[in-house]
Order: sequence, then C-alpha cells, then structure tokens
Amino acid sequence: MNFITLLGLIFLISPAFAYEARITKGQLSPELEVLLEKASTESGIDFKSSDFLLIEERNLATSKFTMFVQSNSMVPVNGTAVRIWSDLKTNELILAEMHLDEKSQVQKNHLINRYMEAKFSSKALKSKQLSDSISDLVKKVVARHDTDSKILGMKFKDEWQKGDLVRVVEVRGRRGVHHILISLLKNKVLKTSYREFLQSENFSLKANVFPIYEEVESSGERLNYELKELKYLDTHIYDGGENPLGPLGNTEFQETQYSVLLAGTPLGEEFGLWSEFSIRQKIEEYVKQLPLRTNAFENGVLLQGKYATINLHPDVKEAFKEIDFEVKPSIHHLLKWEFTSGYNAKAVSGHQGRVIFSQEELLNRVPFRHPEHDTVSYINSGFDEVQVYYGVTALMESLVSMGFTDPELSEKPFHAFLFDPDISMKDNAYYFDNTINFTTYNPGTPNLARDNPTIWHELGHAIMERLMGVHLNFDSQGGYGGLSEGMADFIAQIVVEHQTGGKSFPGKANFRIINDIGFDLTNEFHDEGEAYGGAMNDMLSTVISYQGEEGLSAFTDLTLEAMRLTRNHPRLTAASWFEHMLYSDELGSSVRAPGQYKDLIETALKSRNFSFAKDFRPAQMQVKFGETELTNQSKGSRGDPLTDCHASYELKILLTSGDAHFITFPATVKVEYQKGALQGAIKWIGEETNPQIYTVKSESDILTLPVQAELECDFINQPDGSCSDYAYLQVYNEGSRKPIAKKRFYLKINPKLCSTSKK
Repeated sequence: MNFITLLGLIFLISPAFAYEARITKGQLSPELEVLLEKASTESGIDFKSSDFLLIEERNLATSKFTMFVQSNSMVPVNGTAVRIWSDLKTNELILAEMHLDEKSQVQKNHLINRYMEAKFSSKALKSKQLSDSISDLVKKVVARHDTDSKILGMKFKDEWQKGDLVRVVEVRGRRGVHHILISLLKNKVLKTSYREFLQSENFSLKANVFPIYEEVESSGERLNYELKELKYLDTHIYDGGENPLGPLGNTEFQETQYSVLLAGTPLGEEFGLWSEFSIRQKIEEYVKQLPLRTNAFENGVLLQGKYATINLHPDVKEAFKEIDFEVKPSIHHLLKWEFTSGYNAKAVSGHQGRVIFSQEELLNRVPFRHPEHDTVSYINSGFDEVQVYYGVTALMESLVSMGFTDPELSEKPFHAFLFDPDISMKDNAYYFDNTINFTTYNPGTPNLARDNPTIWHELGHAIMERLMGVHLNFDSQGGYGGLSEGMADFIAQIVVEHQTGGKSFPGKANFRIINDIGFDLTNEFHDEGEAYGGAMNDMLSTVISYQGEEGLSAFTDLTLEAMRLTRNHPRLTAASWFEHMLYSDELGSSVRAPGQYKDLIETALKSRNFSFAKDFRPAQMQVKFGETELTNQSKGSRGDPLTDCHASYELKILLTSGDAHFITFPATVKVEYQKGALQGAIKWIGEETNPQIYTVKSESDILTLPVQAELECDFINQPDGSCSDYAYLQVYNEGSRKPIAKKRFYLKINPKLCSTSKK
C-alpha cells in the first residue's frame, strides 16, 4: 500500500492499552532496539524497530536528542514516541521515555482491513469530490460562528478514533482557530471547538528605548526612556531585490500535503510533505544564495542582527498610504492561506523598515505617545522598530548568559513583523512560526511593541517551541494549555529579574505571575497558567532570596534542562512537567549540585493544591447552572458563551477543601464585573456595587449566586454588533489579598436580536 494512501491516518491511544516506561541514566544503552526489547518483554507484545519512524535527531546544549514514533504501514500512531537523550561525549544514556500503543499494534491488520472495506483508497482520500464535500461541511460550521466566520487557512489530518475513520480539520480564522472533527465513514460533523489566539559579524548603535515599558497598563503611568545599545547588528545582509523569495514566493503549498510531524524527514521529502517549519528552512536556504550588501550608513542600516530582524507587515504598504519613506520588500516572510481550488498556503514577503543613515538620526528617534495611537505616525517615526529590536535582543542575551547555548536553537534570530492592519487583531501581540507579531492599537490601550514584558512573554512561547520541540503535546483535560501560558510568563519573569537586577519598578507587583492560584481551580488557560507560572515563580523567588543573582542563573539552568528533557513529549501534564524538573535537579550540572532544589520544588507545589500521589484529592471549586457544570469547554465558557436573551442565571458554587486544605473556611467569594481583562461590555445588574461579596461557611454550604444582565451593551466588542463579557468568580481564603481559585462565566448579548425576540 502506498504511504500517501494512509497519510495522516493516526491511531489514537487509549490509556488502557498504552505502554509507558522511563529509563534513567546508566540503566540501558540508548539504542532503539534495546529499548524496544524491554517494551516487548514487559508488555508481551512484539515491538520491532521496523515499526518506527525516525522523526528528529539533533544535538542540544547538554545532550544528543533522538525521537522515533510508532507506525502502522509507515503511518504514524498518534500519541506515541520513543525519546532518547544521550551524553554528547560518551553516548551514555541520560534519559529515555517510551509512550507506545499496544492496541494499534495488536489490531494492526484489523484496522487496515476496515479501511479497505470502506472502499477508501489513495485516490479517494485525495479526491476533489471528498475535499469539496469536507470543505462544504467545514464552511457551514465556521459560518455559524458569530465572531470569527472568515476562513484564512485550513489544514487537516485523517486518523482512527474509536474505530471510526475521521478527518480532524484545523481552520485558521482572523482571531483564532476552529477545530472540527468529521467522520469520513458517516459524512457528518462529530465535534467542533474554537480557541482565540502561542550569526554573523556585528556592530552596535546607541538608541533611546524603554528598559521595561512605555506605560503601566493598570494605571497608565508613563515611564522614562533611556539611552541603550542596539547590539549584534549584522555588518552584511542579504539583498533580495524586488523578488526576495524567488520561486518560493510563487509556490502554493497544498493542504493535502501538510504534515507537521513528517515534513522535513526523509520520508516526508519523498512524498512532498510540508509544514511551516520546512518552508522556512527552504526559504532560508534560498536566501543564503542571494548576494550580500554592507549594512552601513551609506546604504542605510536595517535592524537585522544576531537575535532579531525587524520587518513591517506584508499588508502595511496597501493599508497606510501616507508612509513617508520608500517601502521595499524584505527577505523575511509570513505564511498566508488562500482558497483557490482548495486551501493552500503561500509565503509572502514582509517589508523593510525605516533605514538608519546616521547615529545622530537614530538618536533623534525619540518616542512620543500619540493620543490616538496613529499608526502612520508611528511607522514614519521608526521608533517602534528600535524598541522591538532591543526587546528581543535583551531576552536572548539574558537567556544565553544563563545556559541557553543549544546549537542553532540559541543562535538564529526571531523575525518581528510590526503594524498588522487587520482590524480584528487590534491591541494584540502574538508569536507564530519563529515570528513575533504586533498589531495596531486603540487609544485606551498600551502599545505592546513598547512593552518588553509582553515581548518576552510572547518569545517565551518561542523559547519553549525551540527547546521543547514543535511536536510537543500538552494535556488538555485539566491544564487547557495552562503550562504554555504559565511557562511563557515565567521565562519573561526570568528576563525581567536579569535585566533589572531584581529591583522593583512601577507595575511589577501587578504582573500576572505574582498570584496565589492553585491547580485544578480555574476554567480558562490564562488563569490555569497562573498556577503553573505562580508555582515556578514561588520557587524562583525563594532561590533568589537565598542565593541572589547566582540563584537566578542556577534555577534558569535547571528550567532550561527540564525543557530539553520534555522535548516532543506526547502528553505533557503538570505532573510530568514537575517530575522532569525533579529529575533535572537530580542530575545536577556545572552550576547546580545534584538534588539542590528538590525540597524547594516539592514545598512550592504543596502550597499550590498539587501532589504526585495518585489518591490525592485536590480542593475544588464547582460552579453549576441548571444541570451544567462550568468547565473550560462547557456552555458559559470563553469559547462557548451563553447567547440566549434570558440573561438571568442562578449559579450554585460548591467549595471543597481537599487533602491539602487549600481552601479554608469561612471562604469569601467575590464577583467582579469590571476590573478583569476585556471586561465591561455588558450591562450587568448590580455592577455598580462591584465587587459583589459573599461568604461560604463550610463545605456543606452551597452558595446560590444570581447573575443577571440587561439586554443591551455598554459598548460593542464583537464584529456582529454584540457584546461579550464575563462575570469573574473569585475565591479568597480568610486574610488572603489575592484569589486562590477563579472561574469565568461568559454571556453574549445581541441587543438587536434580543429586542426582536421580546416583540
């Protein structure tokens, strides 16, 4: 059977049929065959090396990393991996982890027979008829979404789920990503979900920049800029002319050939598979063939260097006609999706920024805060380009000095794109595919291109991607992506501490990472991230209090090693992340004694409603309305706000203390309507007394909480003329200044529809 016939048919793991093993230093040799022999002996199932595909092999700063995935007829099996770390000099095993699927191995022939019996074939799976049929279903689902109904890109994979052949479709909209599960055997949509938006010779120049940020978000206080160095600027840069991407800029990459797992592997190359990463590699190789020119004042200096390149968004030239300098194409790109005969991707060149003709001219780029955040004024001034270059460079310089020295991963630049004009992306900054992106801003919000902690948070996601791998999968049952958000906050905090020497500054105490939130007590990934980031920051703060700057470097070294040892983990949970931290601590390093931080880590976790014990009962905050329990995916969650015109609900809140006694009684419940991020659009009944405060006396005391809203908006914040907002339910222990648990209850009001329904 041709491989492309079953491209993407991935057999999902059922935990009851999974084999998992962890082999530590010196127990076995780091060969796949040796490890599989252990798996076969212990499971009673014959695993052979011929059933595995090599996905990645690279040297990290402290080890060699190799990754294989289980396969069936040359098809990857979802959720499986054999990941091996070995000593760079001696080849001794440091760590190996196996996650194998026993059921798919035992039922291999049965699953293939079922596929054949359904009369699927290479031609059928790739047929235009099937593609059009699936596209129609997908368009209908996306069209029903009331705030993000435009399709900008679409990709998919086919896989087996519980005996059903399904197509998992990922649609990129303007503001987020739709995930749609379709049964190919039944030709019906099974499930939908939506989530908003994770070296050369050089020289330096002096410039005015903000060391932290332009303004404090919570108070609007303006801070002073300072004279700093723009380091590591390239002396020579590639000259791409008017067509910097060459033939790759005109190539359409078909969605049917997309495979983030196999693209770039020998097998992927054989079958023409691609991903964002593989396209970027091809473009980088093409650019290296272009002629070089000096990056000097006589030609105009561009902000391109060891750690950062600065570009304007591809749509800037068309969107802003009053730019007062010539806008030329850049050698750096963004990937855009277009619909032609199907959904295809195309690399689009960005634009060069404002060139620098002298040191004096650069020093004259003094930041000004336009009262309306006028984009053209900011583009013409060229200051935001300078700030972002400084911010990215500061992050990388800090981390490299504290152990981020992995070959290639710590040496290649990130590409920044400024002034995305898409109106639906306003007031935002985000990371995607080795790029950090900035939008335009409304008058009442900070300019995030001038906010270093925001830059460092977004690049925190990037550092995770580089060290932890593009194939990393987070557990979504409880964490809901919280580890990603929490660790991005933590990386930013490391850089803040390094850049400021631990000194305070306006707004620092209000950073999200400084919190008391416990695990398993939220229903949104940013809030869940507070538990992860908060626990990590508790550890760091304790280390710094005892060891100062030396402790900051040592604990950063430990964190980076734990990130390496979770590279491409198929199901990373809170427990497995902290287990890898403890193992990294046990190994020690040139700056850490083995086991130096074990007690500190365990103590910090105990204070956050967390335990490794299987029978541990965590404290809980249960919120119900009717028969529905509020979760990260239920009605009333961010992705699925309640949209009826009833707008009156009775919430019942039940608090339990758990084995750690994390919630104590009497406990206070506060309902905030106005102070949270993105709050204020709905007219809540009783919001004038914000916050509303209640007391829960014991575990048996069920709090009944009325939540009501007017059928009108204080302001519109959705493209369909509606307003979306949430009631922020927060639990405080007696005497605590910050919440220890919190959940968000979302409503969406469309005044026009509601007034019509009343009539």
